[in-house]
Parts: sequence; structure tokens; C-alpha cells
Amino acid sequence: MKKISVFFTVSFLFLFLSCSKPGDLTIGRAMKAYQSQNYEEALNLFNTALEEETNYSPELIYNFIATIYLQEDDLENAVIYQAKSCELHPDYRNLVSLGMTYHLLKRDDDAVLAYKKAVELNPEKGEALASLGALYLGQGKYTEAVENLKKAAEYEPKIAVIHANLAVAYAAQGKTEESEAEFKRAEELKCKDLEEFRERATSMQKQ
Repeated sequence: MKKISVFFTVSFLFLFLSCSKPGDLTIGRAMKAYQSQNYEEALNLFNTALEEETNYSPELIYNFIATIYLQEDDLENAVIYQAKSCELHPDYRNLVSLGMTYHLLKRDDDAVLAYKKAVELNPEKGEALASLGALYLGQGKYTEAVENLKKAAEYEPKIAVIHANLAVAYAAQGKTEESEAEFKRAEELKCKDLEEFRERATSMQKQ
């Protein structure tokens, strides 16, 4: 929620620092409506701005619209505009967010494609790799899960949940020592809900 507010504030400041165009005023009104939690008006204004000349790119406006739908827990509409934005301008973080929304909608094939596109854009960032690994883990594709989670841990060694998921994936493969090493690292990093990860690992070892 805080990140969303900062995102809109920064964008709003840009409006006054650039050479104004007619659509910029519409977007300014849309942002004010958003900040007042008048989401219906904000959506109408952002859609109006798409038809006007503005300093804001269409993909950024699509992101604004997607953010509002996410705020309303309307994933079906949010993913439409996230996809439109990424199609016009592939962006690492936006592709990861798109993948997460697809996953929430149980559209995992689409989620995999989004995560893989993000990895192609920046193969040395851990977020997309970790998301892809966690998805594969949930699908029971343990070899793929380990492969992606190991890479994610290399690039983001201080993110506890990556180590916890990797520990579960190793456990599913019967690699007890590797699993315990990752659980130890996750514990050192104060992983939230660590016991739940351990329970998952134990249940997989019994299968």
C-alpha cells in the first residue's frame, strides 16, 4: 500500500516538472481521485487520458489502471492491464507482478511465461527466479524448482524465504543434508513461518 502511494506521488510530481499536455491534467485529476479512494472516478479519468495527448506513456497509464484493480482485488481486470503494459514495454518488476497475478488466478502456464521473460531481461536478479522456483515447487516439479531457487539464492542470498523454499525442494528430492543446510540459513535470516516450511518438507519426505 505504501509503495503504491509513493508510486503515484512520484508520478504526480513529474506532471509539474515537465511540459504539460492536455492529458496531464486528466491524469492529475485521476491521481487525486485515487488518493481519495474514489476508484471508479480514477479509472474513468485514466481511461480518458489514454485518448488524450499526454507526457505519460500508455504502458504507465495501464500500470496505473492495473494498480487500482489490484487495490480492489479485481484480479481479472488487473491482469488485462498488466499484460497490456508489459506487451508495450517489458519491464522486469512489472513482469514479476504480472506472473504473480496470473498465479493467483491459477493461470500458471501464463505465470511461467511472465517469469521467464523477466529472467531473460535480467538473469542476475533473484525475484523472478525465486517466483518461478516456488511455482515449480507447488507443481511438484522439484528438479526445476531446485534449479531456479539455487540461482535465486545466489543472487539474493539474504532473502530467507528463498532458502526455505529451496530446503523444501531438496527435501522432496530426498536430499536431507542440503535441505537442513538451507533450513539453517533460513533460520539465521529469521524466516517467517519457518515451521510451516519444515512441515511441508517432512510431509514430502514421507511420500
